[in-house]
Amino acid sequence: MPSWQASVLNTILSYVARPSISRGKAKVPLAQVRKKLLDLDKRWLPWPDKLVSATIPLQHSSLLHYVLLNQQTRLGNLFYIRGGGFCFKTPHAHARLIADISQRCQLDAYIPDYRLAPEHPFPAPFDDVLEAYKRLIALKGAENVILMGDSAGGNLALSLLLELKRLALPLPTACILLSPALDLALTGDTELILAADDPFFTIEALLRLRGAYLAGADPMSAKVSPLQGDLADLPPILVIAGTRELLLQDSERLVAQVKASGGEITGCFYPNMSHVFPLFNLLPEALEVRSKISHFVLSHLIR
Repeated sequence: MPSWQASVLNTILSYVARPSISRGKAKVPLAQVRKKLLDLDKRWLPWPDKLVSATIPLQHSSLLHYVLLNQQTRLGNLFYIRGGGFCFKTPHAHARLIADISQRCQLDAYIPDYRLAPEHPFPAPFDDVLEAYKRLIALKGAENVILMGDSAGGNLALSLLLELKRLALPLPTACILLSPALDLALTGDTELILAADDPFFTIEALLRLRGAYLAGADPMSAKVSPLQGDLADLPPILVIAGTRELLLQDSERLVAQVKASGGEITGCFYPNMSHVFPLFNLLPEALEVRSKISHFVLSHLIR
């Protein structure tokens, strides 16, 4: 059974988040939805105490560097790719999660502030993330880098792993994926997707965001649907999702495919939980997941 806080959150999401992108013929433009989300994020979610941010310019975007001023020991670096359907971002919500993970795992954090669709469809976000990772390892080295991403950021994280392997560049020490969107080709079980009682997404919203990002690109490419790629020889992966997600199959298939390839992966699927629920500080389930992430990360860092 989910906590009462999770039940309340699911109800709120179904009335607030889900309709914002799925409104039939009266769709709100994605740029307008983005502005509304940014305004709500800034208004209702305070920036974490003692978290400071610096900006490292890149060719077309930037790499954000988050540092907790009260943190004395730093064991490595977190490379966190924020989600938002490839079209949106919520800097304050993500900063609160990133600050907590950084504190628990004793990591500095680097966040690629990649360009967003539909103004900048694929491959722009993918290229920005790859450039940001290259800049990080040029600045800090490749040892004890933890890769993490949620939703669309999870897609970019796994796609990044496959590209790093292809280019023979240093891989991160470990990877954490929260509710990743890994199959933009939608090759999973259609009946299960349509039957999902997701309080966050409708299939219409999923297709709209997918179309804005792809903009005609091949959905079977491993750079946009990493489940289509070679998942062998990847670093240890922890994947976390809720069972009420439209995207649940993506995580389940990832676990099965990585295990079949002989890789190390742990899948944690929380009953009746919504998309990227670890973002929400007030959920007991979110705090449980963050503790699990901390244990996973600290068990893989080189001391």
